[in-house]
Amino acid sequence: MEKSIKINIAGIVFQISDDAYEMLRDYLQSVTNRLSGMPGGSEIIDDIEARIAELFQSRPSWQTAVISKEEVEEMISTMGTAEEIAGDLESETAEDYRHRPQKKLYRKTGNSVFGGVCSGIADYTGIDAVWIRILFVLFTLAYFVGALVYIILWIALPSSPGSYRPGRNKPAADRDPQTGARIQAGETAAGVGNAFNEIFRAFGKFFIILFRVVLAITGVAFIIGGFSALFSFIFFTIFSSSIFMPGFMESSILYLPDFLLFITEPPMAVWMTILVSLVIGLPLLALIYWGIRMVFQFRVRDLALNLSMLLIWVLSCTALAIILFTEGIGFSSSGRTTEHIQLPASDTLYVSLDNRVAELDYDKKVKIPFEKFSLYFEEEEKVIYGTPEINIYHTEEEAHIKVVRYSNGGTHSDAKAKAESLIYNLNIENNIIVADEYFTVPPGNKWSGGFVKIRLYIPDNLTIFFDEDLEDIMRDDYFGCGLQSWEAGGRYWKMKGGQLKDTD
Repeated sequence: MEKSIKINIAGIVFQISDDAYEMLRDYLQSVTNRLSGMPGGSEIIDDIEARIAELFQSRPSWQTAVISKEEVEEMISTMGTAEEIAGDLESETAEDYRHRPQKKLYRKTGNSVFGGVCSGIADYTGIDAVWIRILFVLFTLAYFVGALVYIILWIALPSSPGSYRPGRNKPAADRDPQTGARIQAGETAAGVGNAFNEIFRAFGKFFIILFRVVLAITGVAFIIGGFSALFSFIFFTIFSSSIFMPGFMESSILYLPDFLLFITEPPMAVWMTILVSLVIGLPLLALIYWGIRMVFQFRVRDLALNLSMLLIWVLSCTALAIILFTEGIGFSSSGRTTEHIQLPASDTLYVSLDNRVAELDYDKKVKIPFEKFSLYFEEEEKVIYGTPEINIYHTEEEAHIKVVRYSNGGTHSDAKAKAESLIYNLNIENNIIVADEYFTVPPGNKWSGGFVKIRLYIPDNLTIFFDEDLEDIMRDDYFGCGLQSWEAGGRYWKMKGGQLKDTD
């Protein structure tokens, strides 16, 4: 019975007969002797032996079948003799040799467990890949350092490009220190190394599957989160809610293009809307795109697209920042004015509304979310209206009112002047207080953050009646007076010990 032995070519174990092994060894030795002195000869020998392993793997049942002498002869016929290979290489010009890449550190993806980092380091250093993998495992157990270094190298190192490849590209093999050829004979060393490699590959496959599952789950989260955020952004800031649900929540939606018309000129409002859409929308679209890639794990050459989108986003952020800085100068300082009105002596006060918002002929309205404050814009006369706010305080003094006007401006004096220019009517006749439901920004002026507060200071034992319509502009938090706007209208209240009590 013919004796067979195990050999290791390019990290792959084969069974080969004695006479076939001798022929293969002689062939590789002749290739090594002929090519080792040439520029880049070591890399060329690596590629030749990797191609040999590939040819042997193409045989049916190569894992169990023994390589025969005839198969080695067929391989030599396919590959060519050492002289033929050398002749092909020598036909290259001196310029080709000068530009042949030097030996570099790459990731070897052809014989890898994860990303080919350990195989690449082994090929570069001449150390068996098994020992490199064991070292990474040991360092991973030490505060996860090995895994971190592996991930960094995986990202930083390119995959092996190869040099002279008879047939097609294939990673290089590991050199036998005794023969100089990249083939190892001996059952013990090859068996132990192969056992370790199989263990690493088993763990590698498990972690790769786990990683893909986690990646898919993360991708689904990215898709759902991206679509939800993008839809919310479009719904609440780009399109008016009446487009989707006419009449539903229309008064409580902040419609961005309309809101910008209150604080800036129409051309600038258009540009700000576009820039805000790009600054917020592009990252959300990228989140959805990368989520889809994570779920389906497909590869596509999208570097140019990603860089283009990144450039557009950076330019949009820059342009928007410049515009916001320029426009924001007009809001950099704040100012206010206070008008003090003494109320006539009386046991009872009546508070009601006179001029109503419903009587205004306005074209656009925006309502600040979670607040009762609204703005109204009349396009023909370019007049802006806003809703005031009524606050109630307890006082130890006589009953009085403070009308406080607030605004922003480029300087404190500018802000104070804008606050003084806000038009608001408050009439007092005997014990009746008649307030308007809106204040007016001077025609032709933009809104500069201006608003009006009416502060009612009520002493103990004074009764006050609120008109039902006042609930729309009354503040719910009344600084400890114990009154909520939704219950105030149409009833009499009396101040007792700093609290308004229902007298009905």
